[in-house]
Amino acid sequence: MYYKMPFDCGDIINGKDAPTCTLGESIAQNIQLLITTKLGENRYNPNYGNAIWELEFEKAVSESKWTEDFRKAVFDVVTTYEPRIRKAYVEIHSELVEKTWPMRNYTEIKKKVTVLIKANLTETGENFSFKTELFLSPMSID
Repeated sequence: MYYKMPFDCGDIINGKDAPTCTLGESIAQNIQLLITTKLGENRYNPNYGNAIWELEFEKAVSESKWTEDFRKAVFDVVTTYEPRIRKAYVEIHSELVEKTWPMRNYTEIKKKVTVLIKANLTETGENFSFKTELFLSPMSID
């Protein structure tokens, strides 16, 4: 049995069962948490999290180097902290996305990063896939 995140202790205190999820959903929740947690943010394990957040606003590296560093960081953290999958393959795609806010009279540019992970479930060998999109580095143009 796997529990849905975020975990609400109020359900248990009120005598209800905590919501559960499938193995795949549980793995996806953990991967999402691994990707969005900054290294050192977890006080019980400073190595849990993604090293890429140190480079989020780094302008000294090329786009291709940043993308490869992000891919490697995701691969490293997933293969270290998600033992329920094996043979992980990670792809990272990034693009700039422009959003205009007419009422505020400014344009915002963000980096949109798509993370795709393909792997096999350790227990059964079945295929597993995960995809998420992150929006980084808010930049405004007046």
